[in-house]
Amino acid sequence: MSSFVFYDVKSPFSFLKQMKKMLHLLVMCCLTACITDGERRLEQSLLMAGDNRMELERVINHYPAGDRRKQYAEFLIGNMPGHYSYDTTQIFKYRPFLNKLSELRAIEQINGLSAFDSINKEWKEFLKYNDIYHDIYAGIVYDLGTIKSDFLIHDIETAVSGWDKCSWKDSIDDSIFMEEILPYRKSNGYIIENWRERLHNEYKHLLNPDYTLHQQIDTLLDSKNDKTVNGSAFSGFPYICLEDYLEGRISHCEVLCWFNSLLMSSLSIPCAMDYVPAWGNRNGSHMWNALVQKGKTSPFEATGGRGKWKCGKVYNNAYEDEYWFKSRLPKVFRKSYIFNPSNYSEKKLSRFLASPFKFLDKDVSDEYFITSTVTVPVKYETKLTSGCAYLAVFNTDKWVPVFWGDVYNDSVIFRKMGRDIVYLPVFYREGRMIPFNDPFLLDSNGGIHYFCADTSHVTTVKLHRKYCERPDIGLWRRWNENAVVEIADNPEFSNATPIFKIPECASHMNSWKLPSPVNSRYIRYVFPEHKDVLAELSFFSNGEQLTGKFIFSDVRLKKEADKLFDNNILTFADFNQLAAGSVWIGFDFGKNEDITEINLCPRNDDNNVVKGRSYELFYWDSTWRSLGRKKAEQNYVVYDNTPANALLMLRCTSGGKENRIFTWSANGQQWW
Repeated sequence: MSSFVFYDVKSPFSFLKQMKKMLHLLVMCCLTACITDGERRLEQSLLMAGDNRMELERVINHYPAGDRRKQYAEFLIGNMPGHYSYDTTQIFKYRPFLNKLSELRAIEQINGLSAFDSINKEWKEFLKYNDIYHDIYAGIVYDLGTIKSDFLIHDIETAVSGWDKCSWKDSIDDSIFMEEILPYRKSNGYIIENWRERLHNEYKHLLNPDYTLHQQIDTLLDSKNDKTVNGSAFSGFPYICLEDYLEGRISHCEVLCWFNSLLMSSLSIPCAMDYVPAWGNRNGSHMWNALVQKGKTSPFEATGGRGKWKCGKVYNNAYEDEYWFKSRLPKVFRKSYIFNPSNYSEKKLSRFLASPFKFLDKDVSDEYFITSTVTVPVKYETKLTSGCAYLAVFNTDKWVPVFWGDVYNDSVIFRKMGRDIVYLPVFYREGRMIPFNDPFLLDSNGGIHYFCADTSHVTTVKLHRKYCERPDIGLWRRWNENAVVEIADNPEFSNATPIFKIPECASHMNSWKLPSPVNSRYIRYVFPEHKDVLAELSFFSNGEQLTGKFIFSDVRLKKEADKLFDNNILTFADFNQLAAGSVWIGFDFGKNEDITEINLCPRNDDNNVVKGRSYELFYWDSTWRSLGRKKAEQNYVVYDNTPANALLMLRCTSGGKENRIFTWSANGQQWW
């Protein structure tokens, strides 16, 4: 096996160094190839295959001249550089968790416990002493050096056979077939395996020649609704093969998108994997799937369900939905099998790229929203020493570069950027991100507005939140209105007496003192109809929190109930779908108690300013500069010395992780 095939590294730093060296080799070959003909590009791949060249030549020679399958084989091999699997040597340490999860799922309805919550706790403890990166992700096995001719020939034959039989073939260009259906791999990292035939045989009974492609996708997504996404630790399980995923069935969105893409491709449906590298107006990133047809992209959420096709509207950088979070996307990329050297410059690869190949995917931003070409003057540096610059968005408490620009003398041009987003122009020097101009808003009309803090003019700001409010927070508040607290002299509440009706709530802990003490052993909280979600619930007697034994309207509520009493307002009990009819949860105190106070917190994000917590306000001036720390005396904080035209950020110094940039106007906080 040649040295190209496998890297086993001891640290992420050496891994990145070797990957950069390999990337440079691959791109130089491809750049040379792209200025000649397809045969030269193919020959570069064959040269790089080393000892595995014979296997690849066997695939090409398997087909006669003029056979389109020969063209497909040359396409796959010519674009194979850079595609790889993770090493599977250490996966045996991790797979027992999948087996145990399956066992727990089989009995969770009996014991009233959540199988996923149980496995998630064990997984987090396991990760304290085991390193997935070192065990799995640091071992790279490149396809060029390992793929076998029998596999590739069989995969090509299966893909072409399905394609020739499908009823929607005429609505899809052959180029789309080659990019979205033909490739044997849809994402790097997963092992080479015969997924196409397996999934086709399992799901082909769902194909209906009378369906539109949208209807066909709806049917397929509905058939696999046991596969979900979750933000918990165990969702990061190192899935590197189809069998593992089919057993685990819960993951981050990227893995579900990968599975959907495999499934659709196995049935000759062109399904892309599109992603935003970092949201432009909130934390995190996201990936979804898209149906690709002639001149049209129809995105859909990987999880399926009602509204899955709505994301095409939501991701257009103009729409604001009543229930969805306002979404602003600086860029949209499509995972691509084609290695695209036209996007490449070694200087474009900076520390922010999680994978050296990630940003070589196809830029499809203009398929989603109106874009702008932005020219940014170099204000703070006489010369950009790196020769390349970036636009960054504020995401997860830091500036995250999302695209590169081309430097021309004293300015930088950035192409196809999303609007209604605040960007910071930066470059890198010795691994450090350095701004070369002020942050600016690229507004919804394509205009540019710079934020340069004016410390000679200050204003007073009254701040209620440190992160923008998502639409459903208001819904969560209202869900608890008109809930009823009742007492009884028996645990069945056969003669329940209401003592309090929940009024309008705030998105933090609410406390209500009863007009006079109520004496009872049994008390319960009766949820409003179909609004069975709550973060915290407690009862007090003259300042002392009462404890007791839980009582449920349905024993199945047990596995969620602990979240109501864990003193963590970010966890919430969701009783929906666990029980039918009226849902309630209560306490048996063991004896009669004088109940004087009811405390309740609706589901929330804990980003309101809360009385008693400490906060610090910052403004941007080449870096974040503090305007001082303050303890909130009410559920807001006031700063009298805030510079005009400043980009601001409020942090809670005593807790909380989410912070968001904003500006101040007569209308209050304007979030970006």
